[in-house]
This record gives sequence, C-alpha cells and structure tokens, in this order.
Amino acid sequence: MKKIIDLSLTLENNMPTCGTPWHQKVEIDSLGTIDSVGRNTSRIVLGSHSGTHMDAPAHFIPGGNTIDMLDVNMLCGPISVIDFTNKKDKIISKTDFEKVQLAERILLRFDWHRMWKTERYYKDFPYMTVEAGEYLIQQGVRMIAMDTPSPDSGMAIGEKDDSPVHKLFLKNGVIIVEYLTNTDMLCSDKKYEIIALPLKIMGSDGCPARVIARELN
Repeated sequence: MKKIIDLSLTLENNMPTCGTPWHQKVEIDSLGTIDSVGRNTSRIVLGSHSGTHMDAPAHFIPGGNTIDMLDVNMLCGPISVIDFTNKKDKIISKTDFEKVQLAERILLRFDWHRMWKTERYYKDFPYMTVEAGEYLIQQGVRMIAMDTPSPDSGMAIGEKDDSPVHKLFLKNGVIIVEYLTNTDMLCSDKKYEIIALPLKIMGSDGCPARVIARELN
C-alpha cells in the first residue's frame, strides 16, 4: 500500500486564528447526546479560512470564482515538493524558484507547522515576493500549497494592501492551500500526489479542507 500522509490540522475549539475581526473562532459543541436524544449531534461553527484550508479567487477578487466553482481536477494530482527548510532567510525570491523544478502543483516545505500554537506562528513566517509569484505564474503553476499561514508577509496583516501575492495568484486562477502540517514527513526526492478537498459550499471565498499526500514511488 502506498504511504498516505495527512497534511491537515485538526479542527478544535480555541484553535489559533490570525486574530483579526474577520476570522471566526472555531466553536464545536454538542446539540444532542445518545443519553438525551438517542444520538450524538454537534454544532460546528467555522470560518472559511479556519485551519488547513483553500482560498478561492473570491477571497480577494470581486466577482472571482467561489470554492464550489473550482475544478476538482486541479485539486488532485501530482505535486512537486520544494524543500526550503535550509534557507537562511525567510524571503522567497524569484531566484529561489529558478533553482528548483516546478510543476503545475507545488508544495512549499518550511516545516513551519512546528510553530503551530506558538507566538511565532503568525509573526515571522517565510513569505515570497511579488516577483517570485509572477515567476510561478509564468511557469504555469496552478496550485500552491504551503505549511505557513500565507504567501504574504505576516508583518503586513491588517495594513491597507497586506496581501499582494494572494491577489496576484487568485487573479490568475492559482489555487492557494495554507496551514499544512506534517510536511516534515515529505521528501523532495520522492514523488507525491496531493488530494485537497474542501467542502462544496456555494458562494464561499474559501473553506477548510482535508489535505493528504500519497507517495507515487
């Protein structure tokens, strides 16, 4: 059996969000129990960008495609794992991408999931330049997955134009998957396919997703 790696954070009460008013805190509580009504049922309140999730163009682009409109053929398939764990600085440039093999789907490994639930997680995570994003688009990248909260700098959260790379990707139809975990279980010398499936919610700008990687060799 081919090895399957779960890249998804567990959704749970009081899990971290980036702390802005436009991100819903996760709430999971009981509505019914086996003892009271003969079955367990729950109320689950999520933001569209809770935990491991996918961004649709509508997240930043007026009139952009929503999560239910994304092509599922692009959400599943071979992925190129790019290992940046030994990079000295946190800014990913065009030059960095020129040194690696790209594919239609890429996964950036920083092992930043190790910072999950720490004060560092949202502050000084690695991010890429707009020029780097433009290069990826020129090279035909259609999906970018990462174990960080964003392709943009965390230092700019809440500023007027805090997400230029997000906007660049989503305007050009590039699917963004964020908040991966367990990326330290991936090896750049192995071949994988990614399966990243959000709930099919009509009109949503994003959605939590169950994301796995499966070895191909």
